Amino acid sequence: APANLTGVRQMIRSLRKGGTVGLLPDQVPPQGMGVWAPFFGREAYTMTLASRLVQQTGAAWLLFAAERLPGGRGYVIRVSVPAEPMPGTPADPAVGQDAEEVARRAAAVVNRAMEGLILARPDQYLWGYHRYKQPRPQAEVPADAAD
Repeated sequence: APANLTGVRQMIRSLRKGGTVGLLPDQVPPQGMGVWAPFFGREAYTMTLASRLVQQTGAAWLLFAAERLPGGRGYVIRVSVPAEPMPGTPADPAVGQDAEEVARRAAAVVNRAMEGLILARPDQYLWGYHRYKQPRPQAEVPADAAD
């Protein structure tokens, strides 16, 4: 799906039909599309799309990790259930909390899940990726794009 509103709509439709969507939650989103949440003890600008998709569609969220095998023999994909429920869902209702606080809690849950995957196999993570950079300005969206 394209990285724009059209792509988000495609993901929502797919999830509502029982489909599967994959995201890379450690990518720094454009400004206004994320929140600051702890990642390995430092604040990192973190996407809110993953949690919003789960909250809006009721889809289950799972962790996928691709592990490269030694000697270039391919890879194995590991799937696990996160240790924490996604905030703002029936498993962890956000009673009495504003949307921004729920978004921050959800981003922190996603970041802790990523930390667990990374700590399990730190040699498999792309450490050269600058996770703590400032978000890039969001591209202008034409007024009729939401129609």
